[in-house]
Amino acid sequence: RKHYFDELGRAIKTGKEGDVYFAYRGEKTLAIKIYRMTSANFKKISQYIIRDYRFRNIKGSLRKVILVWAEKEFRNVALCHKHNISVPYMYKQFNNTIVMDYIFGKMLKDTDLKDPMEFFELLLEQMKLVRHEAKLIHGDLSEFNIMVADELPVLIDWGQGMSIKNETDYEELKPMQERDVQNIVGYFNRCYDLDLDYQTIFDRIENNN
Repeated sequence: RKHYFDELGRAIKTGKEGDVYFAYRGEKTLAIKIYRMTSANFKKISQYIIRDYRFRNIKGSLRKVILVWAEKEFRNVALCHKHNISVPYMYKQFNNTIVMDYIFGKMLKDTDLKDPMEFFELLLEQMKLVRHEAKLIHGDLSEFNIMVADELPVLIDWGQGMSIKNETDYEELKPMQERDVQNIVGYFNRCYDLDLDYQTIFDRIENNN
């Protein structure tokens, strides 16, 4: 009714916690993410909400938690976009639904990179911006939620992203950051034989150099 899109299309992907559909507005292709209100993993989602200082007072039913989860993803991506981080542009979040740009590309796991080291360095720059400009931790970064569009990384699926209030807060959340870096370094070493050193990469992100 509010004309964020004209037509809903087929499913792009389905999952335990939500589904993503094509949508169209004139000549423009959009993606519509709809979180499930009944079958989502309440315990998993709740831990990402109560540990984020922006949402720590949120309690209640699964329905309320899911609505906050959708708001959390929308706010995280809006913050990333503000700091020139490569993410899908999000137009609207309403209840458990998010309307965003469709990314014409493939998941990193399904892409044969022409120059993996160059791509990795581009991804590293994005991760530095996330850490130091947006002051976020993605929390679930892997080859499954990095898109490759025109040989450039686009970071998706930000519902679990955590905001860093201060350095004390960061120390509590640091294991999530370490896991993100381990996932990415492990993937590139495993699939492209880059021989990247985890600690060196982690320090480059921490020191922003």
